[in-house]
Amino acid sequence: MKKIKKQNFIVDQGTYPFDIFVCIGMSDEEVYKEIGKTYDLEEDEKESLVMSGNGRTVVLHGGQTILRMSNDIEVIDFYATLPHEVFHVVEFLFDRIGIKHDMETSGEAYAYQIQYIMGSILSKLKG
Repeated sequence: MKKIKKQNFIVDQGTYPFDIFVCIGMSDEEVYKEIGKTYDLEEDEKESLVMSGNGRTVVLHGGQTILRMSNDIEVIDFYATLPHEVFHVVEFLFDRIGIKHDMETSGEAYAYQIQYIMGSILSKLKG
């Protein structure tokens, strides 16, 4: 079974001044260590970052968005799960800036932001 390589990187959210820390295939301890280089994690934040499935997206108390993906899944499942997690990133962002999800007024804004973040992540993804 082909898997995505372990990696981590930061992507921006376009016109919004909030970055996303993307962690792929990293253990909980590796994620804590990487985040700990610039941010002191509290215990409840560590608990919120624990993986229980193929993906996990959380916002830390300081506003940092963390998107985690398992590499213990087939590539097709990885690519099927990634947009799900990116949707959560956009939910958190838009909640933070006061945009509520509504198909008539904000649906297109959600779609464009998901497209932008997906493109940013895919452009940095290594095998």
